[in-house]
Order: sequence, then C-alpha cells, then structure tokens
Amino acid sequence: MAFSDKTALVGNSKQLDLTVSQAIRVTKQVLVHQGFSIDNIDLTSGLIKASRNFQDPAIPEQSYNISTSAYIFDNGPQAVSLTLSASQQTILHRQWTTWWHLLWIIPIIPTGTEYQTVVTKEGNITDPVFYTDFFTAITAAGVEVKAADKAAEMKAAAEKAAAEKAAAEKAAAEKAAAEKAAAEKAAAEKAAAEKAAAEKAAAEKAAAEKAAADAAAAQKAADDKAAADAAAAQKVAADKAAADAAALKQIEADAAAAEQAPPPKTKKKKKATTTTPRTN
Repeated sequence: MAFSDKTALVGNSKQLDLTVSQAIRVTKQVLVHQGFSIDNIDLTSGLIKASRNFQDPAIPEQSYNISTSAYIFDNGPQAVSLTLSASQQTILHRQWTTWWHLLWIIPIIPTGTEYQTVVTKEGNITDPVFYTDFFTAITAAGVEVKAADKAAEMKAAAEKAAAEKAAAEKAAAEKAAAEKAAAEKAAAEKAAAEKAAAEKAAAEKAAAEKAAADAAAAQKAADDKAAADAAAAQKVAADKAAADAAALKQIEADAAAAEQAPPPKTKKKKKATTTTPRTN
C-alpha cells in the first residue's frame, strides 16, 4: 500500500508563481518561522529537510516529533511546484515516584522518581489542514518575497541609473575639460604663432629697413666718392692746364728772349783720331 493512490497524501502539492530561488527562500522562511530546524538543503535537487519537536499545549506529558521534506522544482519561466510530505511521532512522557513502604503496604517516604518515554503513534501526517496551513503561509511569504525582490530590483535599477548618470556626467565633465584644455592649447599655440609671425615680420621689417639704410649709405658713399673723384679730376685737370699754360708762357718767354739775344760763337771741332789696337 506504500505507493497506492489510497495512501497518497492529499493537498500536499501546489504550483506557485515564484522562481526556484524565491520558492526555496520562502520555504526556509516559513519552516524556521514555525519553529522547524533546517536539517539539510540541497540546492541542486531542490530538496529541503526540516524537523520540529512540538509539545501538546493541552496534554503537557505528550509531545510530537515532526519531520518534513519539501521538494521544489522548476515548472515554467515564472512557476514552480512545491511538494511537502511530513511524518509525526506522538510521544508520551511518563513520570512516577517510588516510595518506601511501611510493612510493605503503606507508602511513607519517597525514594526517587522514574521517567519513561513511549511512542504511542507514528506515521505520515495526512490531515489536509496541515498542508493547507503550510501553503497559506508559503503564499503570504511569497507575496512578501516578490515585493522585496521587486523593491530590490527597482533599487538596483535606480542605483544603476544613478551610476550611469554619474558616469555620463563625469564623462561629459571630462570631455568638457578636455575640450577646454584643447581650446586653451589651440589659443596658446595660435597666440604663440601670431607672436612668432609678428616677431618675424618685425625682424624682416628691421632687416629690410637696415638693408635700405645700408643701401642708402652705400649709395651716398658712392655718390660722395664720385663727387670727390670728379672734384679731384677737375682739380688735376685745372692744375695741368695751369701748368701747361705756365710752361707755354715760359716757352714763349724763352723764345722771345732768344730772339733778342745775339747769336752765340761757334767753335771748331777737333778731328777725332782713331787708334788701332795692336795685336800680338
């Protein structure tokens, strides 16, 4: 009868609008909230085992050991199936006092206390209310977890948007700073180029003015030299003309004096004799 439909649990499985991660979280939350101790969790298979010792509030000497196994598996994009099975031991705790008896009949003095634990019932929990209460708690916890996850997603999205905005603002500021630096550099280079061009133009102008001044000075020196040479030539010519005139005047004077003077006496010239050298 272990696998008979007649002995199968009823109402112990439900499909939830949760992810596997969310279902595992809410199952742990409900079990721990209800006082269960988590004995084992296998995230790969989706199996959670938990247990609880529960004392009967109406019968103090009676308690229950409850063991549960929850199985969670993916059943769609946003859906999981959760199945719970539970077993229970009903334990009776007995206590009695031993007495010293007078004449083996009348108890007079207590000599000790004895305890006994008896399992009075054991088996699966088949009451549908047990599983209904479990899934009711699971549904409520699922709503809270989904709301928390949505809030976390919104917070993460807001933080991401803020980070992207800050990054964009930082990038824009860095770009603006780079553009400003580039503009300042371009302006400085332009100013330097204009200054260099102005200095070059001034230097060329000064060189041109100096060349013009040198040329004017050279032309003046040439003109002065030409004028001096011309004056010297004129002076030489004048001096020569004056000397020629003086020489001519002297010649004329000498000629006039010669005409007035008596002719000079002529002397006979001696005949030259030729001597023939002797040869040996």
